[in-house]
Amino acid sequence: MKEFFFFTKGQRIALVVLSILLVVIILINNMLPKIIKSSPTDDKDNAIFRQEVTDFVTNLTDIGENVNYYSPFEEKELPQKYESCEKSVVLEAFDPNELDSAGFVKLGLKPFMARNIVNYRNKGGVFRTADDFGKIYGIDEQKFEELKPYIKIADKTKESIKKDQQSLPLMVVELNSADTVALQQLPGIGSGRARQIVGYRHRLGGFSSIGQLLEINYFTKELLDKIMPFVTVEPDSIKPILVNRAGVEKLKSHPYINFYQAKAIYELRRSKEGLKSIDELNGLPEFTPEQLTKLTPYLDFRIIKYEYNYKKK
Repeated sequence: MKEFFFFTKGQRIALVVLSILLVVIILINNMLPKIIKSSPTDDKDNAIFRQEVTDFVTNLTDIGENVNYYSPFEEKELPQKYESCEKSVVLEAFDPNELDSAGFVKLGLKPFMARNIVNYRNKGGVFRTADDFGKIYGIDEQKFEELKPYIKIADKTKESIKKDQQSLPLMVVELNSADTVALQQLPGIGSGRARQIVGYRHRLGGFSSIGQLLEINYFTKELLDKIMPFVTVEPDSIKPILVNRAGVEKLKSHPYINFYQAKAIYELRRSKEGLKSIDELNGLPEFTPEQLTKLTPYLDFRIIKYEYNYKKK
């Protein structure tokens, strides 16, 4: 028991030092606030800062009355504490065939709804009745019923609307050279569908006929009939595969050739030390006559030799 309370000399020195440090810390903690006082300049700056914060909060509550506020989150509701910041809505008579996107937003429609309406009109769409306006994507039934009494469509007969549409200049698009911007001028073709067309064209090496558009996922016969008068194809711009140089990977990358067909072509080429025409593929069981007919524009059987010129040093 006696040894339990026994401290060595080093331990006793350590206890004394720790006790002194503890006392110093307590004294500094109590005396420091009394020694360091804020200067008049700091008090002035703090007062200005507090006034600016007060003014900012006051402006937040008044912003809904002074300006039109549009949330960048088009399909999300504003938090409850910012209800006073909602944009003001002005209901007045309008013609959906003439009003611009800013006017639709002023009526209380979301910006993306306004864009849908303008895009619909740009592609030749016409609102013949007030009920047609309610079919636009994004307009719910409650909002449509609110706007319906204010819809005033100009008195145009179907014949006059058709005449207006026919007077528009028609743009003929060549499928193998058109970019996505040109393709979007076609009726029923949006940005996503335009990218699909360009992507499939790249995989094919070019379109040999307009009907190949039906090979694209979800491309319907109705849509093809709609754009048929406005598109053309130049088969001469197709970039075929050099059969006598391509490997299996290159061959099977084409939409009309699977792995087994690519391997069969490659092995036949090796056995004959080169192929001269597509007729030589007729004996392959991997292909049907119909498949070879579709594939004909995309295979080039020329044997191209590369010459290398070495300069003497």
